[in-house]
Amino acid sequence: MKAPRLSSLVALVAVSCAAGAAPAPPAFVRTQDSDAWVRATFHMQERYPRVLLVRARGEAPRRVSVPALELNTRRRARAREYRVDSVFDTLQAAADAARGGDLVAVMPGSYAGFVLTDREDAGDGRYVHFKALGGPGQVVIDRPSEREPDWMILLRAAHHVVIEGFNIAGATGPGLEPKGPLAGIMIDGDFGRSGTNAHHVAVVGNFSHNHRKWGLHSTDTHTVLIQDNLFALSCLEHSAYVSDGSDNYVIRRNVFYASRNAGLQCNIDPQSSLAELLKHPTLAAHRPHRPTREWAMALLEHATQVFGEHNFPDGRGVNFIIEDNVINGNGRGGGGALNLAGLQESLIQNNLIYGNFNHGIALWDNGNPYDAPRVIPGPRDPREVTGPDALPFWGCRSNRIRNNTVLMANPQRAALILVNGSWGNRVRNNVLINDEPSSLEVSGSSIYGLDSSHNVLNEAHYVGVSIHSVLEEWPYRGATKMAPALASLAARLDDEPRSALGVTRSRSAPDFVRYGEEPWVLIEGNWWRDNPERPDFRPRVDSKLFRGRGDPTDTPVRDLAGEPRNGADIGALCAAGR
Repeated sequence: MKAPRLSSLVALVAVSCAAGAAPAPPAFVRTQDSDAWVRATFHMQERYPRVLLVRARGEAPRRVSVPALELNTRRRARAREYRVDSVFDTLQAAADAARGGDLVAVMPGSYAGFVLTDREDAGDGRYVHFKALGGPGQVVIDRPSEREPDWMILLRAAHHVVIEGFNIAGATGPGLEPKGPLAGIMIDGDFGRSGTNAHHVAVVGNFSHNHRKWGLHSTDTHTVLIQDNLFALSCLEHSAYVSDGSDNYVIRRNVFYASRNAGLQCNIDPQSSLAELLKHPTLAAHRPHRPTREWAMALLEHATQVFGEHNFPDGRGVNFIIEDNVINGNGRGGGGALNLAGLQESLIQNNLIYGNFNHGIALWDNGNPYDAPRVIPGPRDPREVTGPDALPFWGCRSNRIRNNTVLMANPQRAALILVNGSWGNRVRNNVLINDEPSSLEVSGSSIYGLDSSHNVLNEAHYVGVSIHSVLEEWPYRGATKMAPALASLAARLDDEPRSALGVTRSRSAPDFVRYGEEPWVLIEGNWWRDNPERPDFRPRVDSKLFRGRGDPTDTPVRDLAGEPRNGADIGALCAAGR
């Protein structure tokens, strides 16, 4: 449905508030099965009513053969032939002409990017599908949209869109002069002006690389699928960055490679989210910003009455599934390979994280001021924690973190870090090895409800105060060991024999089929391929560290490679030879 004009939206909101009824929240499918999420969430059209062809040069064919988009299969679908209805010289002209249900088929060649805004006729069974034709990498977007030079592809307050198969090529990289657009793909609800979120967007099988900041960036969004892409070689920041006001994502089967900071950053950022929310005219009369939890919670309550739950940027990201990704070679500038802030009620599983230079998996709150009094100094006695209301609100809480493999040797970093109010998390069946202290780091504000067991670790450290807050110099000089009594707030902590402690990379190496640090992919020409020399992190069939030592009640159905899990093996991959 097309977003109303802003004046109309303000009137609609005023009527709704007068009637005492908030808009209904979007429907999120709550499941641990990403295939089930896709089936219930993305209803693609069986046929395209129109085909808009974009060609850079030469004669345009009268018909094109296009495989059906099968989001839940790794196999190539059978192709169907379509008549071409219209021909365009630029992606922007085709985007302007596109209607819900159209296929925008792009012939091999080099193109400028495009901007797509809301299409009122787009919806379930009527996606606007931008598809690159030809072989991998033959359709190149190598310059930004003329309308928005900061982005190559910009989806502004758009919905029901698919971007598939493009080589989105920037002109910089880590250590080089920053230049060119900020990102290859930007998904932006632009909530302050539109009063809505971008939603039902699928980014599938693209190569977005060498951009000034990010291969992909998103803000003010919900219900997004990011699948089978390579995001790589960002100059200043992250391979991909999901940010303010984003909910309900599946991020699976991607490679995040060799960018300066994070591989994948999901920082929902309370400060930026609430700043965007306050731009909306219906909240103009709300009290001016104050850096207190009381002010922020009052704003959330007001906005929920006006817009409905999850219909506005609230600084929390719920219902993410982040699985089956490889994160490799990132982080010389800091951060976390998988860097999460404000992510809640989500599932993080089957991810392989190795050869990075920063934290492995980092869970925190982006150092927001609203929670700061509950983060620093944090609880010193379990009696101070009377329940969730006594704890930070915007940390990464109530997540399930299972069957990930993290291997590193980074001083002052951790394979898994839970700080700044990242409480109530369940941690199972992970390989979390950092040769330098520490493998697991938990702060006093994150120990509440922690249920961690059946993991392979080196050292676990419990600190009394977060040492990773942007509100203090890092490392925080007041850091102390956690008061032992706070351990009573945890549901379960790693200890032997359930977990294996004191494990280094050299000790674990013989238990893998082939340990190594070689890159996961090789970039050649306009595309990439699997590196034939890359390591094989499947456990050996005789492994005593990983084989069958997991919690059998809490394992994914399949592993990183898509193989069925028939036992409780620890880590992202099942044992070889099953």
